[in-house]
Amino acid sequence: MRRIVRLKGIKVVTKKDGRRYLYRRVGGLLVSLPDLPENHPEFIEAYNAAGKVKPSPHFKKGTIAALIVDFKGSREFKARKTSTRRVWQRRLDAMSAAYGSGMVMDLRPEHIRRALRKLTPGAARSERTIWRAVLSYAVDEEWRPDNPALGVKTEKYESSPHVPWSLSDVRAFRDRWPIGSAERQAMEVIYWTGARCIDAAALGWQLVTDGVLEFEQEKTGGIAVVPITTPVDGFLEADRAIFLECLPKNLTWILTRTGKPRSVKGLSQFVSAAARNAGLNDRTAHGLRKSRATILANNGWTPHRIGAWTGHESLAEIAHYTRSVNKRNLVSRTEQDQNSGNSPRTVSINREKGN
Repeated sequence: MRRIVRLKGIKVVTKKDGRRYLYRRVGGLLVSLPDLPENHPEFIEAYNAAGKVKPSPHFKKGTIAALIVDFKGSREFKARKTSTRRVWQRRLDAMSAAYGSGMVMDLRPEHIRRALRKLTPGAARSERTIWRAVLSYAVDEEWRPDNPALGVKTEKYESSPHVPWSLSDVRAFRDRWPIGSAERQAMEVIYWTGARCIDAAALGWQLVTDGVLEFEQEKTGGIAVVPITTPVDGFLEADRAIFLECLPKNLTWILTRTGKPRSVKGLSQFVSAAARNAGLNDRTAHGLRKSRATILANNGWTPHRIGAWTGHESLAEIAHYTRSVNKRNLVSRTEQDQNSGNSPRTVSINREKGN
């Protein structure tokens, strides 16, 4: 039998709303860790980085470590979204562990470039943003007269796009995961609402008023408004009926198999794993969000109507999500079709028989 080795010094704090916060004790400090299984590569990486953080919070004046401590206590940092702060906290701790003994006044652009080269292109872009924010704070607080991170460039890269789910993808998922399964529950909520995982995990009847779901998005602060039981265009009725049939009796809609709310960080991985199990190897939860926008666009919805549903504030953002819209469909439909939502190329999916 393989022996399970438990990592030492881990502290778990569970809030009343069920959210968990993990830390590693390092001397007198509690260093934040991601809410992931202990054997997850990202957790192990963060755990090891936390172990390198200096055990005393009283860093030498003028050092990068001392600046990072000040920045984490600043209004600028605390004003950021909770999700952003959680991610930045881990990266700031890692930056402090790696470069904390250096002096802020000695930092040059080449030092930051050298640090970013150790990362993947995507991670480098994200960390450059953090360096710029920290050093902007340093300028405001007169730690140094300029921000050496402003002119630093990173390698250009093509990010892997989240592929919108096709009708056949949705059918394959539904065939594999029946109504009543946690996998199906999560997929249908995200597919209908078009919500990001960070928002979808908290959706439930408590946010529905007069048949309409309304919530503030964690990432952008924009408001998304989704019809739940109010009238909708005809092409949406079949999918909505399936969505409503999948909802649990609990207040919160996305639950674990034991009936508890699912964590934000685990939800995306959960949906991706369920999709792979259904033979959909490159389908993600965010791809479901893109599908909802595309479905609405394919049936003649204007960008402003789509934005009300998905919570996008700018037309450029909506265009990004609807590039795969069926243009032939839009130009060939009659005015009556467009007004009613009925189309010979309908994107709705027939209600499942027997469910």
